[in-house]
Amino acid sequence: MQRALGVGPKKRKSNRIIDLDMQRSIGAISSMEYKRRTIINEINNVAYSLHKTSLPAIYINPIRTGAPNFVQDDILGMEVDPRESKCLLVISRYNSVAIYNVSQNVKIFDQMKRMTIPHDPIDNNGSPNSAHWLWDGTVFTVCTMDSVHFWDSFTCKIIETVKMRTKVLNHVMAAKKYSANKLVAVTGIEGHVFLIDMFHGIVVMTMKNIENKPIRTISWHPLNELQYVTGNDNGNIYLWDIRYQLNYVLKFQRDDSGAPVSSLTNPVIGLRFYNYGNDIISVDSIGGINTWEVSTGLLRPNHYEPVLLCDLNKNHIFKDYQFAVTEHLKEDIVFFPSKKGMRIFDIESGEHLPFSNDISIPMNCATYDTKRFCVYGGSNDVIKVWTPEKKLAELNV
Repeated sequence: MQRALGVGPKKRKSNRIIDLDMQRSIGAISSMEYKRRTIINEINNVAYSLHKTSLPAIYINPIRTGAPNFVQDDILGMEVDPRESKCLLVISRYNSVAIYNVSQNVKIFDQMKRMTIPHDPIDNNGSPNSAHWLWDGTVFTVCTMDSVHFWDSFTCKIIETVKMRTKVLNHVMAAKKYSANKLVAVTGIEGHVFLIDMFHGIVVMTMKNIENKPIRTISWHPLNELQYVTGNDNGNIYLWDIRYQLNYVLKFQRDDSGAPVSSLTNPVIGLRFYNYGNDIISVDSIGGINTWEVSTGLLRPNHYEPVLLCDLNKNHIFKDYQFAVTEHLKEDIVFFPSKKGMRIFDIESGEHLPFSNDISIPMNCATYDTKRFCVYGGSNDVIKVWTPEKKLAELNV
């Protein structure tokens, strides 16, 4: 078929992309890179949302006779639901797990459901130490000192309980969308890591301890479902692979001298991967912050001011220090709950975000919402939120 006279092929106009801050063209970039830069711009403008909060969670102490003894039910950990970012899973000190409504159109984060976790015979206080959603939001898990409980998120009923033969300190899920490994890794006070098959509710693998020291923190690789890192009370950080049960893959070192020294001089209480799993960031028991290369296991040369830990994170030894990172941006941002608000800064440079507006109240834990680019934090028994500054006006209306 012949083209009509005088009509040539249409030319596609090239996209001209402008950096609004620098007011100059940055040339042609891929859609993925454009999305990454957009997210970074959103997060760099994150600020404390004064009018978005929850009501205090009050616990009635049943031991005291007479008038009810109301005590503060401290928040120990939280995680945003992975489907719609409308629910926040929260565990608190007095043996409870709750689901809060954190939809974009609400000002007060109300409790939609509040459940009592079955009594833990090992721990008289019954405090849970960690909670996580399954990738599709249909199931969530809660870990206590002797068990891992699997809950149906629709009925809020326990569907499976796995009893452990050691005191449990933390757990993390490996199951992601299209995952072949529906595993939950559980750390113990004796230094073992137990892998639970979610389909069958049984321990299918045990990664043997090396130093017989409690492992308080564990983080699964964000892209490689076979690997995770652990940090123990000896100050050592190890990279593990589930294909090799009897030994670690890599020990992270402060220098390359080859001398048998610990990774850190203090117990490791928090670990997270960032930069697509190429690096990790660690926090020790006195708030010291370090970053490490996963490929070599060596300490990166960055220097950071230590984070001032709140009293709960200094004194509650049966849980990890829950902080959050963006993970997949190359220029990743970290969110540290502290005694004086939420510390938010760029990991590479250590530069504090200009809009984060620290508030002088103790923050216990933090979780990052990858869909809305906001950060939730637990302040004693109240939930707070940090969100991109330009959205504050519409959120606070």
